[in-house]
Amino acid sequence: MLKGNALAKRVVKVLLHKLAGNTAEQIRFLEFLKLVNELYRKNKTFRDLVLNEEIPLQEKEKFFEDFVQKLDLENKGLAKDLLVFLTKHHGFKYLSLVIRSYQYELENVLGTVKAEIETADEISPEIRENLVKVLEEKLGKKVETSFRVNPELIGGFLVRTTSFVVDASVKNLLKELAMKI
Repeated sequence: MLKGNALAKRVVKVLLHKLAGNTAEQIRFLEFLKLVNELYRKNKTFRDLVLNEEIPLQEKEKFFEDFVQKLDLENKGLAKDLLVFLTKHHGFKYLSLVIRSYQYELENVLGTVKAEIETADEISPEIRENLVKVLEEKLGKKVETSFRVNPELIGGFLVRTTSFVVDASVKNLLKELAMKI
């Protein structure tokens, strides 16, 4: 049985190789991975199916075949093979790691970074543009952003990407001050 990092590396390497040159499909596979992870985490029936070793692999393969036929993927065979591989290697518990690794490598291939930016209050379009511009300059890549208001931050902002987190919030500053006292 492969362990988390080894499994994630292997899955990411195969996906990027098999999907090379098809950016749209690479992005669809990221969404597919997220969907499967969500199913595994929140759907008891799906989780029981993949974990139950008394259910023959052929039955699971048939379910996976039917499942991927309903998805907007060009390479349905690869998607089914991935689900079978994850089942055989007890890899569903490592899907979050696979997703992070895949997204990180995909961002490198595409030369972009996805960033989630949380602010305590709504910010003006001008400030948003400046923040994105600074991120792009620092990272040397195009940054795709999503903004969200989170009043719990009290003030400041929080930036999350696949490779780092910048917490410039008042909430974090107060927490750090409390730790020093």
